[in-house]
Amino acid sequence: MKLFTLSIAGLAIFTGSAQAAPLFPPALTHAHSNEAVSVTRTQFGIAHVKAQSLYGLGYGNAYAQVQDHGCLLADGYLRLRGERAQYLGAHRHEGDNHYLISDIGYRILDLPGRAAQQYSSLSASTRALAEGFAAGYNHYLEEVAAGNEQLGEICRDAPWVKPITAQDVIANVLLMGVQGSVGRLLPQLVQARPDNGATPAQQDRTMALTPAEQLTQGSNGWAIGKTLSHNGRGMVLANPHFPFNGNFRFWTHHATVPGELDVMGASVLGMPGVVNIGFNRNLAWTHTYSTALHHVFYELTLDPDNPRRYRYEGQWHTMREREIQVAVKTATGMQTHTHMAYATHFGLMLEDAERFPWQDGVAYAVSDVNLDNFSAIDHWLSYNRAESVARLRAASRRFNGLSFNNTLAADKYGNAFYTDDSNVPNLSAAALSWLQTNPKSAAIFAATGQVVLPGDREEMIFDGAVELAEAPSLSRRDYVQNSNDSFWLSNASQPLRDVSPLYGQVDVQQSERSRYAYALLRSGSGRDGRFSLDELEHILLGNGSYFASERGVIAGLCQQYAGQRWALNDQLEVDVDPVCGAFAQWDGRFDLTSKAAHLAREFFRVLDKHEDFAVPFDPRLPTTTPHTLKSDPDILRKLLRAAADLAHYGFALDAPFAEIQYLQKGTERLSWAGPEHQSGGFNVFATHNTMDLTSFAAEASPPLTSVVDGRPLWSGLREEGYGVNFGSSWMMVVGFDDNGPVARGLLSYSQSANRDSEHFSDSSRHYSAQRGLVELPFYPWQVSINKLSTTKLIVKKD
Repeated sequence: MKLFTLSIAGLAIFTGSAQAAPLFPPALTHAHSNEAVSVTRTQFGIAHVKAQSLYGLGYGNAYAQVQDHGCLLADGYLRLRGERAQYLGAHRHEGDNHYLISDIGYRILDLPGRAAQQYSSLSASTRALAEGFAAGYNHYLEEVAAGNEQLGEICRDAPWVKPITAQDVIANVLLMGVQGSVGRLLPQLVQARPDNGATPAQQDRTMALTPAEQLTQGSNGWAIGKTLSHNGRGMVLANPHFPFNGNFRFWTHHATVPGELDVMGASVLGMPGVVNIGFNRNLAWTHTYSTALHHVFYELTLDPDNPRRYRYEGQWHTMREREIQVAVKTATGMQTHTHMAYATHFGLMLEDAERFPWQDGVAYAVSDVNLDNFSAIDHWLSYNRAESVARLRAASRRFNGLSFNNTLAADKYGNAFYTDDSNVPNLSAAALSWLQTNPKSAAIFAATGQVVLPGDREEMIFDGAVELAEAPSLSRRDYVQNSNDSFWLSNASQPLRDVSPLYGQVDVQQSERSRYAYALLRSGSGRDGRFSLDELEHILLGNGSYFASERGVIAGLCQQYAGQRWALNDQLEVDVDPVCGAFAQWDGRFDLTSKAAHLAREFFRVLDKHEDFAVPFDPRLPTTTPHTLKSDPDILRKLLRAAADLAHYGFALDAPFAEIQYLQKGTERLSWAGPEHQSGGFNVFATHNTMDLTSFAAEASPPLTSVVDGRPLWSGLREEGYGVNFGSSWMMVVGFDDNGPVARGLLSYSQSANRDSEHFSDSSRHYSAQRGLVELPFYPWQVSINKLSTTKLIVKKD
């Protein structure tokens, strides 16, 4: 086998101490011997875990998660420990060193080491949930060994399925927090090495903006207050867009510790016990992906005589080094690969040839504010127990533990609240001034959204996270919303400003999805101008498009150029009339019955979202501009191009969408309704899933290429159609009546990844059949009448 030779340095970088805070009465934190825990399953496999302590809650929660996702969880722990090459070899594909690079990268981050170093300072609540989760996970593996339970086929009898520790649980939560920031830079971290006169290592650009066609991570979230609610109580619409496979899958559950905790919703796999997006008796909340930055790049000035030394406050400092050893399985036995990692006292070294070279007296380090964020579990636990928006807001300011989220919440009293409570680097006034006035840093920030500052003085190094009192936030009695644009227009009548530029931009064009959300807020509440739960559900599941109103422009162009045949390149001509005839059948939606919806999708993909509109963006009218496609032959040419691509690959232009978009569940192909982001939809789906990092992630076939210019069709079209792998996941609407919460929800891709489970595809079939959301059984009587099974567990703890 071929092993590349790299070096990487040691970094147990400098963790801050987490604040220990008693969220629970001490007697209810850790289990007593022989505590009884129950796991009751209801429709679609929702797990209702009831325990007498947080330890017991973590125990039952883990046991149920492993029933549904044992292989995913085990693979995730293997990845964060940096042990894949030990069991799977260096390569995922011949010669790519994929697992070796991954192992070295995660060893550089050293998340288990960070967790172990800080573990004793964590709150009793966090430790109880983590220890209970590890014990419940390990108990399930014991039951598998005894023949009483079974793992999924993917990892059945795999030697890498091993017991875990509470520190592993904490490390996995840390990993969730950095996966979208420094976690995306593992190859650049791995290849960082001092200049030795050789050509710098080659890597893809790390600072370039991700093409809009490939953006998937996101969400829609609304919190409705008393003036827009049908009964004056708060309401929440939750619509996170997350991966259908991998460790970022959502899992639905209900957590109860009698008298102390009663909360229901969904959480990312591996989250111990707490609910990430959900509701309790008085409050509901959701999250969307924030535009804020969580890391900063620093340009170092190196000693001309020693590329391992950097200038800081007028003195030369030697980089910290750490030798990393990775066991690698080979055809001839186990080998050890040694790598040297490097770090400054404020960040990890990284390198790529174009943007971050390590040569000519310059090198770069990166610092991520979430690498030492140990408050996430406490933060969500405090949300789970909050009795009002005011209590939730206080919890945000107390813990500052969320990594990359906006939060939107409403309570039974009719209060609605928004905040970007993600962790954002706290830059000094001098650093902010440099970012905005230094030509180089300002140009990089404007072009890429990334922050690059000098690393030679203390005033440029960020000091922890911005206090949430200084984060963008808004309390309203009508609504707050977010569809992954910045905080600016959380409520269009009260724009937010005057916060750190690292939170995102203001006075900029909003996405088509955001503009469609504003339109739905204006028109979706019916004649009375107040939202009912039915209306929120209709909006969440609606398959309309922001571009539906543009059909008239296309009809006019089709009439103007009727009967013509246009050349798209030297070898390709297309008749206008058949294409226009097909597009005329599109109903402006992406329902299963919608004809030519795929033609509309391919057309919208090639539109210039700025230049192709007759009315340009106006920051004074940000929710409605730009609008109205230009009545220009180039617009019609783009429609013909879309049609030519579809026809080339054998798709009938007027086919119903049920024949084009689908979800593959095992051997079953399920027709799948819903638009995608570039089509200006709300309930969106995508074929791209860059967040599935499992060793058994499905291999995506390469995108088809345009017959017109040979470029990839980033719409996600494959020969089989649009194979959904990302998008609307946990779908939930919550309101309140005099008795408490009234909630509906559905997990689109189903509760279990285990193909042997009855819950592998049941809720997916429900969505495919367009049967709407289902009532969530929150009250004991609802759980009782919907019960499918109950597992009784006894926590054995000294």
